[in-house]
Amino acid sequence: MEMRRRLMGGLALLGMSGGLGARAQTQTQVQATTQAGTRKFVIENTQIVPIDSKYTGRRHELIVVLPSSYGKTPGKTYPVLYFLDGYWDTPLLSATYGNLMYDNFAPEFIMVGLSYPSGSNYDLERRRDYTFTPADKGADKDSGKGAAFLDFITKEAAPLVERSFGGASTGRILSGSSLGGLFTLTAAYQAPGFFAGHIALSPAAGWDGGLLVRLDEAYARTHKAMATRMFIAYGAEEYPAFREPIAAFERQLAARRYDGLALETRVMPGLDHTTVKGEAYVRGLIWYWAPHKPTGPSGLARAMAAQGA
Repeated sequence: MEMRRRLMGGLALLGMSGGLGARAQTQTQVQATTQAGTRKFVIENTQIVPIDSKYTGRRHELIVVLPSSYGKTPGKTYPVLYFLDGYWDTPLLSATYGNLMYDNFAPEFIMVGLSYPSGSNYDLERRRDYTFTPADKGADKDSGKGAAFLDFITKEAAPLVERSFGGASTGRILSGSSLGGLFTLTAAYQAPGFFAGHIALSPAAGWDGGLLVRLDEAYARTHKAMATRMFIAYGAEEYPAFREPIAAFERQLAARRYDGLALETRVMPGLDHTTVKGEAYVRGLIWYWAPHKPTGPSGLARAMAAQGA
């Protein structure tokens, strides 16, 4: 937890500026910290945007990761990946993005990490925002505010990204892990059509006695279609009581055969609850982008060709 908080603190060096010149901003701040005698590592093309939500009644932060071509073509728009737990997973996904680009597995896209102000109790915040039904006891007593958080994403965060950063209003993706995976899958039912893709890693499918199964049963009574590309994965080494509800939900969902649903499920051998994220995000994003994979050689192929190899 302490290491994760330090990573978030490193990202906070990018400041609260709403300016769009992310690369220039990063370079300026690196120089400033160097002159002060302490040089920090920061992630290029990244900035933190604060946003006060009328739906949740709280301040949130968007960690916006822009593609390298950003700003070079006026009016250009990019599909957007919105990912939960941005305070933890921005370094992972930023590196993953670079690898996808180098190997030519995906077009350029914007990433938006959904986060909270530095110093927040992330465990408390995510239990409040990532669940749609409340629990009665312990750390979960303030849970169940997911509907308001979904409104925040769809009615405040996404419009801001599309208005200010050139995010496209089509091809949006939502992703998350654990409770974030639970939120991601629930959003497919609660906001059908808003996201073109859902990537759920180790989703907490056992929440509230199997909420996802009941949600799917209710949805199926009035819907025949679910237009999205959905990727669900979990680690083979996860605790049995956690992974079994995921498998049960996957079986039920696959049996529905919803019109428009492209479903891919994976069990990652040898991995547990958090170690699954690295490989699963790579596999999930490659699978999501497969219909739109850019043509042309990978970065290594281009480099070898340039050397005459």
